[in-house]
Amino acid sequence: MAIDGNTTCAVPGCVAPISEPNNLCEEHRLPGMSVRVGSSTMVIAAWYAEHGEEAGVILLNDLALGRMFGSGKGFEAGLREQGFVNVRNLATPEDLEAARKPKQGKKAGDWAGPWRTQYPWQKS
Repeated sequence: MAIDGNTTCAVPGCVAPISEPNNLCEEHRLPGMSVRVGSSTMVIAAWYAEHGEEAGVILLNDLALGRMFGSGKGFEAGLREQGFVNVRNLATPEDLEAARKPKQGKKAGDWAGPWRTQYPWQKS
């Protein structure tokens, strides 16, 4: 069962049924890792991003993605607004494996991990 007993997509205005274990419908869901907490499930999507000379992977669960950004494209746009470049969803295990080592000329960003509403370079 999805989080909080959700039966419809977490994207505001979308009334399509969820595609369990997702909290999103077929149209809005993204690939990721399914996680169970108690009787609730969610899917954690991984995103590659770069900022300055740093690169990293940012994680966001599907419920937050739907409710706050409406779609993967919305989250990608949000990351760009936060100053990230070369943003992309890591759709396959091979994509995730390739993102483990920063590209030449990049170092691992200490900002990698769960998505944050604000990063150190953003004005408060």
